[in-house]
Amino acid sequence: MITTVIFDLSEVYLKGLIGVEDILEPILSIKAREIYPKIRIKELNDLFFGKMTEEEYWSKVIERNNWNVDVETFKKAIRKNFEEIKGTREIIEKLKKKGLKLGLLSTHVREWIDYCNKKFDYHKLFHIVSYSFESEFLKTDKRVYKLILQRLGSKPEETLFIDNDFKNLAVAKRLGIKTIKFRGPDKLENELRNMGIL
Repeated sequence: MITTVIFDLSEVYLKGLIGVEDILEPILSIKAREIYPKIRIKELNDLFFGKMTEEEYWSKVIERNNWNVDVETFKKAIRKNFEEIKGTREIIEKLKKKGLKLGLLSTHVREWIDYCNKKFDYHKLFHIVSYSFESEFLKTDKRVYKLILQRLGSKPEETLFIDNDFKNLAVAKRLGIKTIKFRGPDKLENELRNMGIL
């Protein structure tokens, strides 16, 4: 029986880095598909682990690509891109009403989370929130799942993890956690109903 549901944040509850390239396309005069790989430089994990500030990261991106644009442009673009994915919040609220333990597990950036939680006030939906900049683990590391399960007081076999990335789901599955690949709120709601969770 499932007692605990853990959600990913980006591309499940909130739009994340994906899509910011469309906002930047007219500013940089470069095709969006070419921008995305250029803004994901090798220091991205340092940003996710809180070892580098957002300001430092965007400065490196600009320098590496020799772009004539300031850091503030990137900060505004990413914040403009952060939006709730319509329907996910309602599912989380329904699960909470049913008495399930809820966790949030995310690879994310401290400054972005400060902004997003102020804007969308979503931390209150979850019993435990865990970010990479606190744990210094990515979701491809099984230790991060063990850590959040311990904090939630939950067993793997009683837990469901919802993420949009197969790599992360595979790690959770190996620990005995049930998983759902997020393909949109409507499909998620149907899958949860089919499992008897909603």
